[in-house]
Amino acid sequence: MGERSYVLVTERYPCQADAVGRARDLAVQAYAAIPWVDHESIRLLVSETATNAVLHSGGREFDLICHSPCDGAIQIELHDRSAKEPERRTHAVLDSHGRGLELLDLLAPGWSVETTLTGKGLIFTLEGDGTA
Repeated sequence: MGERSYVLVTERYPCQADAVGRARDLAVQAYAAIPWVDHESIRLLVSETATNAVLHSGGREFDLICHSPCDGAIQIELHDRSAKEPERRTHAVLDSHGRGLELLDLLAPGWSVETTLTGKGLIFTLEGDGTA
């Protein structure tokens, strides 16, 4: 994202299962008026990253940050209180879990993890489809 974006919405959630749906819904709502945004990818990736924060961070809360559209893309960050990097998990074909990083690779190549003073931030960018 070459231009400078601004924070569109930010929210802190407790590391509880019901927070995943609330974070997902807030992110989708934040970009609802933007027709070129892939809302289903937002729904899926925020669900995956928030679930990982709830299940694996060991912290009491996580933060969701949605940035304004910029250069035909959007950027979303999810911060938790663990400095531990996400781990790729091996899974069987029929397993219903363990695919979060694969989904990020597929839908948001170039995603990254940055260490922060309070833990880490997982950052992903979704490119628009080129239509306005």
